[in-house]
Amino acid sequence: MQSLWKKAVFCALILTSCLPVSAMNTTGKQPQEDPQNPVSFAAAVKKHGKWGVINDRAEVVIPMQYDKAAITLAPGNLQTRELSAASPSRWNLIEVQQGKKRGFYSREGQVIVPVSYTSRSAWMEDTVVVQTASNRNALYDINGTELAPAEYSYISPASDGMAAMKKDGKYGFLSVSGNIILPQYEEVQSFADGLAPVKEHGKWGVIDKAGRTVVPSIYQETGPAYAEGLLAVKKDNRWGFIDKSGKEIIAPSYKKVQLAFQNGMAAVQDNQNLWGFVDSKGVQVIAPQYKAVYTPFSEGLAGVSTVDGKGYIHPDGRLAFMADYAHLFPFHDGIAEYRTGKITPSGYYASPSVSIGIGIGIGHGHHRHHPYDPFDWWPGIGIGWPYYPWGIYEPQLSVEMHRGYIDNTGRVIVSAANDHVFPMTETGSLVLNDNRFGYVNRKGEIIAHLVYRELIPDQTAGLLLAKNEDKKWGALSLTDGTEIIPFQYSELSATHSPSIVYKQNGRYGLMTNKGLHLTAAVYDSIADSDSGLFPAEKDGQWLYLSTSGKEVIHLPDSITDARPFVQNAAAVKENGKWGLINHSGQWIASPEFDDIQILPSHGE
Repeated sequence: MQSLWKKAVFCALILTSCLPVSAMNTTGKQPQEDPQNPVSFAAAVKKHGKWGVINDRAEVVIPMQYDKAAITLAPGNLQTRELSAASPSRWNLIEVQQGKKRGFYSREGQVIVPVSYTSRSAWMEDTVVVQTASNRNALYDINGTELAPAEYSYISPASDGMAAMKKDGKYGFLSVSGNIILPQYEEVQSFADGLAPVKEHGKWGVIDKAGRTVVPSIYQETGPAYAEGLLAVKKDNRWGFIDKSGKEIIAPSYKKVQLAFQNGMAAVQDNQNLWGFVDSKGVQVIAPQYKAVYTPFSEGLAGVSTVDGKGYIHPDGRLAFMADYAHLFPFHDGIAEYRTGKITPSGYYASPSVSIGIGIGIGHGHHRHHPYDPFDWWPGIGIGWPYYPWGIYEPQLSVEMHRGYIDNTGRVIVSAANDHVFPMTETGSLVLNDNRFGYVNRKGEIIAHLVYRELIPDQTAGLLLAKNEDKKWGALSLTDGTEIIPFQYSELSATHSPSIVYKQNGRYGLMTNKGLHLTAAVYDSIADSDSGLFPAEKDGQWLYLSTSGKEVIHLPDSITDARPFVQNAAAVKENGKWGLINHSGQWIASPEFDDIQILPSHGE
């Protein structure tokens, strides 16, 4: 089975400048440590060209011998994908690199995965597959236990507590608890609900986690995994579905089927190449009559191709509305994406899920039994979008492909005729046309017309930061588009709080989300921080501003650079070297490092 990486646009509103901060005098109440966050403080530090990690007592917990050290060493455009669905335990890990090899430590300095691999999968179910330079694969858990040594030609990321593996040309399984189902199968699929399809002697059956045969090997093919208690199977060149005991709930009688049930329904194709739907009891709820089915049922609607064109139908088969677009997608919260334009025939299967997962299906033969290679995209991280049973086709390459949105009546919310429509958010969608930006809410109402040179949705402040034709910045209400902040500023920047950084007459200040100035524009620079303290420079002096605009930490002249607080510490630079201070301005780590990067905890 092929997998797609769902395209997503994340609007991260972060000031790129790292502002110098100095240390020491504090007034006012300071942010407190989050009691819900169990992750220990750790900072990557560089000295004499090598990186290590220190704790909040300035103790070296990871030796200063590595070329790199970070939460993840994936490229920047992939880090969000890997970490957005990471478990809390994953945030306790630090990846290091020495030469071409990498490994993992805990924040406390325990070796989790030795520095030994050249590529890896994502962490799935708190396990990771690593591949050595000799193309051997091993499996580790998040506590540092080697579940499988580097002697396998293939190991899949874990699914339902089991990882498929290959050795000497045969497939078996490794459990995250350390049990092994010896390699003996020609092909395997993934575990789900405690069961997995396996192929032996040229036929497919089903086993449980103990390796016991639950369904004898009598089928030509199967679907990728059980879904809603049923598995697609093929016998005598016809498809049907079996339950967990092997009972044929839907006898193999269809030419093709949707390979997994979703929302209690599956699409099926008859001998006349027409598609209909059956329910999980085998009842044909919609007789075959459609030329194609493009989406499963979602929110009571499914995309199909009728004799008159494409559209969406109700669960009883009645046409809801026509939607004759190149590509149809499922509904989410009353809205569905559609695409127009031409595409190339090559592509992947897409999932609407935003969680990170690993491709399903292992082995050879029919394409549905192929996993994607977990090491095929960046030397190191095998992340794909999770298996979506319907498999919406999304192109790998496209020509004049455009996104739009419709509501559950078929009304166009955002037209694909625009040059570019950004992914829909909980408030609406950013639109670009003729090099000008606008904004449309989820009801299709124009919040901001297509007249702005730049437009930045600030969800925290409830604003649209906008740059007009006169190259002046102001802000509109994200709700109704009314002008909240007048267009008289040379810059406006969002922060992690409702406060806004503004620039006027070459200097920076802080204002509320209503445009009320909290400070005068007297600062050389102000940087964002999610700690509630903003590093700022004024006439060469470094300090911190609270969200109310109060100067709460004043730093001595000897400090020449500084960064925002993370986990109650901030990196500051003195005499060309970096150290760490706390909220009282006291040194946590003396300035002796060439660089410092405080490692974020979950959600930072």
